[in-house]
Amino acid sequence: MFAPANETHFALTIEGLSADFQVFTLQGREAISQPFVFEVELVSEQPSLDLETLLHKPAFLQLSPDGSGIHGQIYRAAQGDSGKRLTRYSVTLRPQLAYLAHRINQRIFQNLSVPKIIGQVLEEHGIQSNAYEFKTGSIYPERIYCVQYDESDLHFIQRLCEEEGIHFHFQHSANAHKLVFGDDQTVFPKLAPVPYQQDSGMVASNPVIKRFDLRLETRTSRTTRRDYDFEKPRLTLESENRGDALPDLEDYDYPGRFIDRERGKHLAKRALERHR
Repeated sequence: MFAPANETHFALTIEGLSADFQVFTLQGREAISQPFVFEVELVSEQPSLDLETLLHKPAFLQLSPDGSGIHGQIYRAAQGDSGKRLTRYSVTLRPQLAYLAHRINQRIFQNLSVPKIIGQVLEEHGIQSNAYEFKTGSIYPERIYCVQYDESDLHFIQRLCEEEGIHFHFQHSANAHKLVFGDDQTVFPKLAPVPYQQDSGMVASNPVIKRFDLRLETRTSRTTRRDYDFEKPRLTLESENRGDALPDLEDYDYPGRFIDRERGKHLAKRALERHR
């Protein structure tokens, strides 16, 4: 996408810092259920900033004239070469959630639902209830016994989300970023229409989509979840969800982590949605 020509709108603001940074280049990646990462190269007239004062500070990267952008924390800071007047710096902007990759744990959670477990882990890292939100349409039962074994807190949260069919993304403002969990598409904000304009090499006067690709590939067409209840050994606990795609390619899982059929149907449905 292109924004209006000859308009400078990239800017990095770091909380509590008055350095005269100018954005030189930036590169970022954001994906569903992944902590985002933005690498920003900067120039400044200050030749010897203390990098320690940059680390972990909240920062906002403005990406458009309307003030929208990416809020995160300075995850990495580096100083480059100095010229006659300007010195190069680079910083990496990541969400507070990314820090959870650096704590590995082994523990047990009992009689808690997945949202409750995730909330407990987040708050242990200082991500309080006003910084995350569950916008889920389904009711998630308590897990009698849930184990985190030799995995990072981030991987543990991602694994629980994958098992339940929950995804997460981030909502940004100039002062904060919020971690939002959901289990369908209604949780995502609607975007304004953007016209498609084939790339001609000219700078567009308004935002446009200049490239659009379509791709199809083979995918799983059926999911089956099966489990066993030792208190009701005669009860067959098996749920299946089937799509229209051919050939018939099954994702089969045992144990399926359920003890009633409605729960099994829910898990099989979510599993098939993940493959689409």
